[in-house]
Amino acid sequence: MTRGVRALVLVFALQVVCAHAEGPDRGAYSTETPYAPGRAARRGERPPRGFAPVFTQMVARHGARTVTSNKDLEFTKQLVAFARADNGLTELGAALGPEVERLQAAIEAIGYGQLSRLGKEEHRDLAARLLVRLRDHFERAARERRRVRIITSGKDRAVDSGANFAASLASHDPELSPLIDPPVTDPDLLFFHKQPQNKNYQDWLANDPTLASTLDAIGYGDTSRAYARRLLSRLVGIGVLDKLIAKAYPFRDPKTGALVERDEVDAATSIYRLYQTAPGLVEEGDWHLAQFVDRESARWFEYVVDATEFYEKGPSFAGSDITFKMAKVLVDDFFRAVEDVASRRRRIDAPAATLRFAHAEILIPFAALMELPESDVQASVLYTRRSNPWRGSSVAPYAVNVQWDVFANARGDLLVKMLYDETETRFKRGCRSIRRDSHYYAFEELKRCYGYR
Repeated sequence: MTRGVRALVLVFALQVVCAHAEGPDRGAYSTETPYAPGRAARRGERPPRGFAPVFTQMVARHGARTVTSNKDLEFTKQLVAFARADNGLTELGAALGPEVERLQAAIEAIGYGQLSRLGKEEHRDLAARLLVRLRDHFERAARERRRVRIITSGKDRAVDSGANFAASLASHDPELSPLIDPPVTDPDLLFFHKQPQNKNYQDWLANDPTLASTLDAIGYGDTSRAYARRLLSRLVGIGVLDKLIAKAYPFRDPKTGALVERDEVDAATSIYRLYQTAPGLVEEGDWHLAQFVDRESARWFEYVVDATEFYEKGPSFAGSDITFKMAKVLVDDFFRAVEDVASRRRRIDAPAATLRFAHAEILIPFAALMELPESDVQASVLYTRRSNPWRGSSVAPYAVNVQWDVFANARGDLLVKMLYDETETRFKRGCRSIRRDSHYYAFEELKRCYGYR
């Protein structure tokens, strides 16, 4: 890395950190929260004397994206049309239709489920900060012609996240550019929840009566109905609200055109989902979706989304591992990557970095299985904000990432340090670091602690 490039990276990274010093508007967006780095700007714990970085690896969720379908957009437009026909729109409600039309136009210009400009920047910025943190490692890797591996789920938003990450590495350090391998697609590793080997999970998700009744009680219980009516009462008159409660409006499925029953909770949820979308599209427009969703209602529907993510993908019910045991393939891949570096007769034959790009459905169970902080507490009673620390906005925001930096000494001893959203983070309880409160762990200790063989 030349002195000029090094200075550029340092200045760039400082600008990024300053821009995010206050973090984005955290709002009530659950897993649609834009990424904010942790304590990336602070100097981390130095490695012990004689140890230097030899490898780094990461798994990250894709960056901010558009909605994956037009369902909530079209259902909300239908609601506005029904209310208008019944002369039941409030002054605020009358502004909802044009805002939805404007949002939909921006989404369709990008494509459903595709990265927004912010989503691309999240991974470009993440790459720049990685170069700053491990500057000496990547300088040495460039001299030794060591490769950088890119692995994705194969889905567009993950592929594009990896491409933007790689492009940022190359632009900030041109010497790395020819060393970045073409991306490899591995759905078994990074889209495992949809693969045939996890059919038991798919069957559980579709058919488990306890899961269904739990989520129904949260999503359609009295509190959800009260908050739905609170949200909608600012947008439509009582007559429209009564019809929604009675499921009297002829909503049609946007995809099939078939009649579908929708009540006040469904209508409010669709509006909340659009509110969730806006922060990820801040560079495509100046959005005003928050005016339609009062703060208390937003917080409640965020809880409903969090509960769904928690039970379907995360720690879930006490005593059950159906949601996260399938992430073992990814945990094992992290361990194998370190073993690969250790086993090479010449370290220059090992990659300098392995970078993986995936989805919330991967990061959430991975965090639970790894027992990362506030990511692994199971529900022995109903999941609530008071009973459990799990939050979608911290466990799986856009671009959430887990990184392992690997250090070696002249004897070949290996130490590993983990960063969770770029914040040095201790491994699970029971893993012994090299000294009290250190973030460095002997690799053999991690193998023992996680039962890796």
